[in-house]
Amino acid sequence: MTEYIGPVVGDTFRTMLCGGAEPTWYQETEEVRREKVLPAVLECFRLIREDLGARLLTSFDDDFLMCGTPRSRVWSFYLVYEVSDLKTVTAMVDLFRVPIGGVRLDRYFHIEALVGREFFPAETIPQPD
Repeated sequence: MTEYIGPVVGDTFRTMLCGGAEPTWYQETEEVRREKVLPAVLECFRLIREDLGARLLTSFDDDFLMCGTPRSRVWSFYLVYEVSDLKTVTAMVDLFRVPIGGVRLDRYFHIEALVGREFFPAETIPQPD
């Protein structure tokens, strides 16, 4: 019988960035999105990985069955990272508030971070070979 494993604060945290596009993303011209906003998004995620040391575990974008500003749900994309401390999580969120290449990403996206741990029942089951 498997027993409940209570939360233990370890050396790393699981962090999920939940994001969704703001109406301004859809109202912006293709040229501005392609030449200014998307390069800032790519740089933001590079900074998260390289400068902040967050390790991306997985990502999920639910755009198969939804387009436009999320309405029935708040979020439309999710990124799960492993991070070393809460300062890193705060810095990850802050990257959306500060200009990157002259672009503040919080004008185009809303972001929220959740901090937790692995879900032990799913991760303790042996995976088939």
